[in-house]
Amino acid sequence: MSARSMLGSVVPPSFLIRFALAIAASSLVIAGSAEAASIRKGPYLQALGQTAVTIKLEIATPEPATVLVTGPSGFQASKASETQKRFHAIRVEGLAPATTYAYRVKIGDAESKPVEFTTAPADNRPFKFVVYGDSRSDAASHAAVIRAIERAPADFLVHTGDMVQDGDNEAQWQEFFQIEGDLLASRSVFVAVGNHELTAPDPTGQVNFLRYFAPTEADGRERPHLYGSFRWSNTRFFLLNAMDTWTGDEKEWLRAELASALDEPGLEHRIAVLHHGPFSSGPHGGNTRLASQGIVPMLRDNKVELVVSGHDHAYERGEGQGLKYVVSGGAGAPLYQQKRRGPETQLFESVHHFLEVAIDGPEVKILARRASGTVIEPCSYRGAERWSCTSADKKPGATATPPPQQASTTCACAAPGSSAGDGGGVAALVALAALGALGARRRVSSAGDT
Repeated sequence: MSARSMLGSVVPPSFLIRFALAIAASSLVIAGSAEAASIRKGPYLQALGQTAVTIKLEIATPEPATVLVTGPSGFQASKASETQKRFHAIRVEGLAPATTYAYRVKIGDAESKPVEFTTAPADNRPFKFVVYGDSRSDAASHAAVIRAIERAPADFLVHTGDMVQDGDNEAQWQEFFQIEGDLLASRSVFVAVGNHELTAPDPTGQVNFLRYFAPTEADGRERPHLYGSFRWSNTRFFLLNAMDTWTGDEKEWLRAELASALDEPGLEHRIAVLHHGPFSSGPHGGNTRLASQGIVPMLRDNKVELVVSGHDHAYERGEGQGLKYVVSGGAGAPLYQQKRRGPETQLFESVHHFLEVAIDGPEVKILARRASGTVIEPCSYRGAERWSCTSADKKPGATATPPPQQASTTCACAAPGSSAGDGGGVAALVALAALGALGARRRVSSAGDT
């Protein structure tokens, strides 16, 4: 009898996906393959640069792990973890820029399958990347978006945050890695932390996020902060913690980082990535903390051209206060409808989607694509110029299309570290395990989820 038959026709597809993932995970533990039995998360790429990469993985029991890398001209490298532990972050150095390598992980006598990756270029050659965000809460929709992203050419990935519903929930992180495992094994993802990764005042969510996706310094060392930057070819990306109060360390770090980038040789583009951006016509609206603390003019005056965000679960593009922006929060979370239309809004569509971005010299091209593969719109710009867009596949009335479903989960939101949000908090997602419901748990995060 199928899981659907046993549980009835009312079971949502997202549960069936979770059920299948749980069964798959159990099968992996039981299987005779030592690789399958040992590795729970990963291996996946982090901090990919010109001459080094970090391979991360989590295994079922504390054991040593070794990363083996092969490349052109007989290149071979082997790097072992220093201790027996469950979570490993192994940095492999001595690589060449813009070069394709293969890596595999060895645990005991078992080895993972080889996976290829390509290092960052040392010159300012053209490159491509994918943007997606808000992958939480609906495994079926998340998996559909990831299947589409896997077909898109990209040198790396950028995630706008809210990877999971509860950053302190191990089962949800496990589900995330099971859905994105193949994708993250070959393409490094750079992440801007979302409010659902943060579980103030309990630090567990932040600890988990920093373990899995910490920002890094230029030399690959992980930063003990929820913000950072990296450069690829002629572009510098600023990964920001939008949930900050913007009255302390992050604001001063950003001011210094932007000033330093003004004199960076060969730099043509500056892109800010954060979860709750300055502009949105969805339920959350713009991030008022950015406005009140002068972050928007700081970005604009230091030649940031584009702000990419998520938080509202839809696609939106526009221009405001001298900044171009895109809201990309459609990687799986329940979709939101448009609540208002401000003068900065140029297109809004409530749809699961992702962005394909190509940068070639002074030109930036963005192709917004639905999970179905159809194109929302292709756009481009050069430097401080305005958007240039066409609408070959745009649906009539896309600026106000109602969503196929309303948000089914909510969270209480407040400034980081506060003990309550709007309305004093609400119940979080009820996780399911062993075909039964576990208790709902209260969580507090930042910035007004509805």
